[in-house]
Amino acid sequence: MLAPMAAHRRVSRRGFLRGGCAGLAAAALARPALGAEPPPPQGLTFGVFADPQYGERKETIGRVYRDSPAKLAACIEAMAKARPAFVIGLGDFVDGTSKDPEVELGHLGKIEEIFRRFEGPRHHVLGNHDLDALTKEELLKATGMPAAHYAFDAPPFRCIVLDGCYRKDFEPYARGNFVWTDSWIPAAQLRWLEAELKKAEGKALVFVHQPLDRDDVHCVRNAGEVRRILEDSGKVVAVFSGHNHKGGYRKVRGIHYVTVCGMVEGPGLEHNAYALVTVTPAGALTIKGFGAQPSSTRE
Repeated sequence: MLAPMAAHRRVSRRGFLRGGCAGLAAAALARPALGAEPPPPQGLTFGVFADPQYGERKETIGRVYRDSPAKLAACIEAMAKARPAFVIGLGDFVDGTSKDPEVELGHLGKIEEIFRRFEGPRHHVLGNHDLDALTKEELLKATGMPAAHYAFDAPPFRCIVLDGCYRKDFEPYARGNFVWTDSWIPAAQLRWLEAELKKAEGKALVFVHQPLDRDDVHCVRNAGEVRRILEDSGKVVAVFSGHNHKGGYRKVRGIHYVTVCGMVEGPGLEHNAYALVTVTPAGALTIKGFGAQPSSTRE
């Protein structure tokens, strides 16, 4: 009688030891190693394109207007596979050269139908060519934009969309009543920008059609004033713009300024341009470019 009981005790002890060792191993795997680096801060990945500038017109100065629907369709197909948090178009959805509101609304409708194929959140920025034949009110209605300038949340960032489509006298662009080099952000919008940045709980990203990184013909003419607001907030990590189809990058006082290449430039899908962008609150920026858009990593 004693032998079976002893055997039972030995088996139970071995089982206990096996179970205990397995539990300790699992606990060790679950715990971070002493001195291990903390996990990196959560980042945001989004898709971006600029200046499709679609129109039914002949190629001029290297711009192939009629190829933009196919280019945007390829962009949206890539975004559907990548599944970014959102996709944003940085303005000049249409060329506007016809000056005919009905024609340009038709062009915009074709571009919007393609853009809507992306099933996630979509956002728009107003561009100067969009307003060659249309008013801002017509653009807002056709695209579903909440306003000409607005903000939205894409954790961990507050995203701010600016409207640089104003003349020096602060009249809004409408039906071609402007010169493209005369781009300003009025005082009321600057006050709104300051208020948005103050109430942002974390870091912020800014989107605008005309660049803000320098003082030249492609940029908002009071860009220096805008930059001071962005810098003083201490919250802006990066600014994304279009308008200058060559694209570009600068870092000014700790803020990344990215100008996305124009989609309308060059014939065929091999000359497409769009990007997936990943940015962290700490300021790390990775651009995965497609076509003419360069890839880069910035700190």
